[in-house]
Amino acid sequence: MIQQYTSPVTRQYKQATKRRNVRYTIEDNFDSYPEVKESYLAWRNKQNPVQLATFANIFHASHPQSMFDIRDAEIREDWGQRNALLEQARKKKILGMAKNFDPMLFEPISVDYIANEGVYIIRDGGGRAHASYLCGIYNVPATVRYIDSYEDSRRLFNAQDKYATAISSYDKFLQQLLNKDHTRHNMASDTWNIAKSSGFSLHYSNKDSSTPLVEGIQLLQRIIRVVGGDPKGTPWGEKTAPNLAIAVDLIKHAFPDIEEIPASVLEAVTAYVHISKNRIPSGGAGISRLKDFMADVRVSEDKLNDINNWTTRLGFDSANNYATYGASTLMEKWNDLYKFKNNGIRNKSTYRWVKWGNDEVAITKMNIMQFARDESLLPE
Repeated sequence: MIQQYTSPVTRQYKQATKRRNVRYTIEDNFDSYPEVKESYLAWRNKQNPVQLATFANIFHASHPQSMFDIRDAEIREDWGQRNALLEQARKKKILGMAKNFDPMLFEPISVDYIANEGVYIIRDGGGRAHASYLCGIYNVPATVRYIDSYEDSRRLFNAQDKYATAISSYDKFLQQLLNKDHTRHNMASDTWNIAKSSGFSLHYSNKDSSTPLVEGIQLLQRIIRVVGGDPKGTPWGEKTAPNLAIAVDLIKHAFPDIEEIPASVLEAVTAYVHISKNRIPSGGAGISRLKDFMADVRVSEDKLNDINNWTTRLGFDSANNYATYGASTLMEKWNDLYKFKNNGIRNKSTYRWVKWGNDEVAITKMNIMQFARDESLLPE
């Protein structure tokens, strides 16, 4: 059996990649995603005549370009590479590159020959290599570098990563999770552990019926940092984000069959949990009120029955203000839904229901903060 991991990796990285291969050839990768090749062949069969691309007679005779057979290379994601077919957007891009393959526009790929392993890996240009493979072109322009070890190849990838905006945030996250020496490893590790303990997934490949997907690593890390609920000054590497865990539970309670939680809604709900800490009962009683609230918001309007409508319908669809606008609009929704909760004869042993003041709503719309405890709400 081929060894899956060929460099030291963290436990979290193994968990994140347990449902996919991280070591393969381009041919192996197309076997794992056969729909890409099938789609290309279906398109090609409709072309009349078929245009066969070639690198013959392209390069100046005095400046020949070195060529490399991409069938001789491996892709090893635990060495710093990324899968060209993993995301839907990438699949479409690869298909587009193959359908419009132009050898004159093909930039050489970067290949590392790892001396102590005796293998070639494609460090940069995996997408171009996949597109040329679809076209039946295996020998492509390449720069082949002699590298002593995978550590050097990984270092080069991470240096390249700083400037390659096309690399997805999840790919970057995996590299941070993989390498304990990465400057953002603690951040990635906390993010992964919080997702696992809170019951959601960070990528569709890890999603199942009990772990809805939350996409957007950077936004998620902002939630953890700003309204996650850890004591002030808690460094990355020690964060647990208790508010976020509560918010996920609230959303799951209101939407028991949910498959994906919009990160915008998660930030808004987490922010509301954060600002309401001193205005609801402690423990299970307070959580119960928040769960009822989420369910009541869902049924308050037909459109809110779909969580994907919450940001626009409730008016917090500004990416920089999901927390502030989201929490303030939920405060207003709370006031509307529960305006009669304190009417009638009061049971003195019961914690009263908060009514958010207009000034508090206005403050929250500008800045997230926890309000002081209101003694008038406390049981007598």
